[in-house]
Amino acid sequence: MQGYHVGIEDMAVYLPAIKKIINPQLYPYDASFFFLYTRWTLFHQTVAALARITHLSLEWLMFVLHIASIFLILLACFQLIRKCFSERAAQWCGVAFVAALLTMPVAGTALFITDQHLHPRNFATAFLLFAVVAALERRPVTLLWIVLTALCHPTMAVYGTFHIAILAYGSFSAQTTAAFSGIPFGVPPNPIWRKAMADRGYPYPYSWPWYEWLGALAPIAFLWLFARIGRRESMAWCERVCSRLAISTSLGIVIAVFVSEYLQTQTQTWARFEPMRILHFPYIVFLLFSGGMLGKYLLRDRSLRWAALFIPLAFAMFHFQRLEFPSSHHIEWPGRAPRNSWVQAFVWVRENTPRSAFFALDPRYMHGPGEDYYGFRAYAERSALADNEKDTSAVAVFPDLAWQWNLEVTDRENWEQFTLADFERLKKKYGVTWVIVVRPGVSGLSCPYANSEVMVCQIP
Repeated sequence: MQGYHVGIEDMAVYLPAIKKIINPQLYPYDASFFFLYTRWTLFHQTVAALARITHLSLEWLMFVLHIASIFLILLACFQLIRKCFSERAAQWCGVAFVAALLTMPVAGTALFITDQHLHPRNFATAFLLFAVVAALERRPVTLLWIVLTALCHPTMAVYGTFHIAILAYGSFSAQTTAAFSGIPFGVPPNPIWRKAMADRGYPYPYSWPWYEWLGALAPIAFLWLFARIGRRESMAWCERVCSRLAISTSLGIVIAVFVSEYLQTQTQTWARFEPMRILHFPYIVFLLFSGGMLGKYLLRDRSLRWAALFIPLAFAMFHFQRLEFPSSHHIEWPGRAPRNSWVQAFVWVRENTPRSAFFALDPRYMHGPGEDYYGFRAYAERSALADNEKDTSAVAVFPDLAWQWNLEVTDRENWEQFTLADFERLKKKYGVTWVIVVRPGVSGLSCPYANSEVMVCQIP
């Protein structure tokens, strides 16, 4: 079902930061586009420290940590559903349902339930689920789980604390107030930052199509339905969790729409923190309890019914994963040679160019045919001019980077029509020494590496 991929999507940002901590000599020109994230979380430092302590290769360590994060999420799901459902069939069906749908998209937030690679959000999700169980039991360890969440992923901690406060206590807690008080609410708009955000529709819910709104509101309706069932069946914890979560999600959506749409002309703060991602945590609980209801009322102990549900579901999720990464291995086992032509070129760069090499690529190279959304820096371990995809994630959170990002991206407009003179201009202005271009390449460039898709070329 769920695949595993190295250096894709957000790991195009996180992995270079980890490698930079391990080896400070890497990325001498462009570290600001990924290293600023280390100010907000201990995730990168922890992974780097574990690599030093365990002496495992970073590739193997990331794979082990990814498996561990999935295990913790499912374990936390089991603890939560066991508290709300007494039937074993309901408990195991709920956990199995989440496991089968780990890569399900979360409405219009550009998130999945879990990522197909090592991500701090996976650990944060597990810690929040543990915090919910502890909060329902009014145990002080709730605060510890929230702190661990914040050390992994601060925004997940803020949104998760919002849900937990209403879920467990019915009002905002002191921890919630403290978390919100640390956000600089009054940061004025940055015009170049707005340009970077123009292609990122998910922070602005008014731009969502109707089906994304259906995906946002439908779980709330189901949670209310589950709460009524829980009241009817004397399932007190199920009723409490579902009703309170429906309330917190509804409030969260209203607040997110207001601050991201009506306040965006006065401040850029809230769009930076992507407030509609408050939907991520309710989605997991919605799936968990949906599976619980299916197990309780439909599947029960009938093995054929279990097979009729989960076998087609697993094959469907596997099919969609293969459609998303058609040019890559479904599971990139540590040490396995990459099948993706772009990644093969990135690996060649890492092994055959000096660490001081400075690269330029098409700003939208991640959308190229067969690229499958892999990050150049994550694999090549070399500096590169800013791209128009993942580097905008850094710009979205750190608006001061917008000016540098805009300059570097604008200077590579019409990349497909670039000639040798254009590459020489980049070399003179930025110090770029190498480029990666698609075949058949550009006349005048010296290209020591080429495969079926791309060429690695040195600017003379």
